[in-house]
Amino acid sequence: MSSPDTNAGSTAERRDGLLLPGLDGANPLGFLAALGLLKVLSDPGIFEVLGMNWTKSAGTWVPVLHASGGPALEQESLLKVLNDRLVNNINSHPAKLLQELQNAADSLEKRREIFAQGVTGGDRIRLDWISSLASDFAPPKSINQLQTTRRDNFYRNLKSVIARNKSEHLRRSIFHPWDYADALDNQSLHWDPSEDRRHANQWNEPSGDPHRNKHGGMLGANRLALEAIPLFPSFPESDTLRTVGFTGVRSTDTRWTWPLWGHKSSLPIVRSLLTLEPLQCERLKPDDIAALKARGIVAAYRTSRILVGKTPNFTPARCIL
Repeated sequence: MSSPDTNAGSTAERRDGLLLPGLDGANPLGFLAALGLLKVLSDPGIFEVLGMNWTKSAGTWVPVLHASGGPALEQESLLKVLNDRLVNNINSHPAKLLQELQNAADSLEKRREIFAQGVTGGDRIRLDWISSLASDFAPPKSINQLQTTRRDNFYRNLKSVIARNKSEHLRRSIFHPWDYADALDNQSLHWDPSEDRRHANQWNEPSGDPHRNKHGGMLGANRLALEAIPLFPSFPESDTLRTVGFTGVRSTDTRWTWPLWGHKSSLPIVRSLLTLEPLQCERLKPDDIAALKARGIVAAYRTSRILVGKTPNFTPARCIL
């Protein structure tokens, strides 16, 4: 774990920023939600300076937001900014590209036209989403390794999450311990390890469980987390896609490792931290640990991407640093 000096620095920065106690950095969904929040708030015209770091709180790591030159960094003002920026119609969101790519699945020429539109138009947002969702050099059915929702449900669930999210969903996800009081059915992106619900471990068959219509999810966290998708580009390799932060391609060896940093960092810096090579070592050696700590990494977590039947799941993460 981190040294006393690193923890002291994190605590000092915490006093100057806004603590987001609901977003657990040890949970894949919590980490992605924090990244998504940082990405949304990094849009031009909101803050002049924006950064995030992680600090220990209530037995885990939670993010601290730092900002200047914009709205007051308070709970209500933050929620207002998010409500103003988060659209409620997928037709107004870059994730709409997924449907375009699916419709062009049988035509390489059409798929390459979709890719070319972002390049020729200089649309960085479109390019980031395309590079995370697909590649014109990989088979159409190849997916980002971050995607754990079944391929036939992913776009539908994105659409529902975007449409149904409200301010109170965000408040409960960002500022309170998670109560999992939101429905799972058709409005979850399947990034929380608690959604690994197997036949032998519950009374109802998972696919027909009536409780999925009532509780089990955190809608606000999913809404923020989907905004982090473009931070994980994928690259073609043979007949599949390899995603930033992941190693392995089979259900038996695929894992995702992510870092938590102790110094307030802007979005461009965070992008680079996600790609640090030592994070992907199977076992961290002293030199790897030293290299990560030198870059301000105070902890790192790793989850396996497994298959339960035909559905991918993330296992509970374990701390490797």
